Amino acid sequence: MNVSSIPPGPLEKVSNVVVITGLSGAGKSTAMRFLEDLGYFCIDNLPPALVPTFLTLYERSGVSGAGVAVACDVRSGALLQDLVGMVKTLTEQGTDLEIIYLDCDTETLISRFKEVRRSHPLQAHTHSMERAIEEERRRLTPILEIATRTIDTSELSAAKLREVLLGDLERHKADAVSLEFVSFGFKHGLPRDVDFLLDLRFLPNPFYIPDLRNKTGLDPLVNEYVMKQDQAEPFFEQSCALLLMTLSGFFEVGKTAVTVGLGCTGGKHRSVAFAQRLAQWFAEKGHPAKAVHRDIDRP
Repeated sequence: MNVSSIPPGPLEKVSNVVVITGLSGAGKSTAMRFLEDLGYFCIDNLPPALVPTFLTLYERSGVSGAGVAVACDVRSGALLQDLVGMVKTLTEQGTDLEIIYLDCDTETLISRFKEVRRSHPLQAHTHSMERAIEEERRRLTPILEIATRTIDTSELSAAKLREVLLGDLERHKADAVSLEFVSFGFKHGLPRDVDFLLDLRFLPNPFYIPDLRNKTGLDPLVNEYVMKQDQAEPFFEQSCALLLMTLSGFFEVGKTAVTVGLGCTGGKHRSVAFAQRLAQWFAEKGHPAKAVHRDIDRP
């Protein structure tokens, strides 16, 4: 099997950064898991002063995704005070930054901590759960004042919190769905767990061209032969339109990874060429996308 990652383009700033903060027990872990499922690169408990450095490293890595999510809370201790300054710096640099503050009433927080049999991060200093929560509120006041969104989770289940976050992040929903284009040969069997299946056997087979037989769809000559066929371009355009039409819907039902199977007879020529082009096209549009060639090395 051959996996072809689309090479990163020019270095650009992260298009979407989400900071998850708020009270311990208010749902930060749930929110971070959800964002990870949406394709965000998530990092927990990163000292705020290190966030700009981390974003620079992320930009240089060329990793594609929905964006970056960082959880910052009282576990950072005195370093949490740097969060306000960090937000100001990133905003001045033009970073698209959202600060989601998760709040909750004290009684519900106490109940949640008792349910999971855990102590509050500040309880060792206060010797009282209620005092620990109030001290945390006090420390987080400056952050609450700059939050772009406050969510009270007192009456929210994990599923409901997911729905609320989904609505907040709606403008990023299409970009959050990753696409994997799997080329394969029908003679080797269908791939498992594909969401779409496209059959390329209606196009002329390069196998019957002596100069192309021993090459693959990764070769420019094979790619040119496949794509110059009369029906190739209309099929490509209709495939793109179909997938684009479904991405927002998939996001709304919580599906953040879509696999598209592209088959030809042997899985070496037509399907490979199309998988490469589709992955390239969607990557250029800002969607996480890659091509995987299951049968390219099979006899």
